[in-house]
Amino acid sequence: MKILLVSDTHGNNEVLDKLVKLHPDMDLYLHLGDSESTPEMLRPFVTVKGNCDYFSTADEKFMVRTDVGYLFATHKPPLVDPIEAEKCGIKIICHGHTHKRRFEKIGNIVYINPGAISYARDGHDLSYLILEIENDRVKHTFINIK
Repeated sequence: MKILLVSDTHGNNEVLDKLVKLHPDMDLYLHLGDSESTPEMLRPFVTVKGNCDYFSTADEKFMVRTDVGYLFATHKPPLVDPIEAEKCGIKIICHGHTHKRRFEKIGNIVYINPGAISYARDGHDLSYLILEIENDRVKHTFINIK
């Protein structure tokens, strides 16, 4: 399964169209909130509602089954009890909000933030992430936007 992850575009929908054209072979395009757009405007991206998505009808969380277990998506970094997450089969937690890249394994759970399309706050360039999940393997690639 190949997933393109973005977050915190803050109205820059043009870049989303470019990313879909650049990566047409994705199984899922996932926006982790603060698009400042409606879900309809973001298609083919599936989105969660961020704290700046005042008029969005998107849900605040999203789950999808993968080869390694469930991927849980939300905008703000969740306060998740790892034991409860594992009981639910969650193995990957994706979030935005901080505008800071993250790929960190804590216990049996991988936490991911693709960075931000607008206003990076971690000393890196603006970025998105390609996530490849195959069998028991989770591979990630941060891609800079210049």
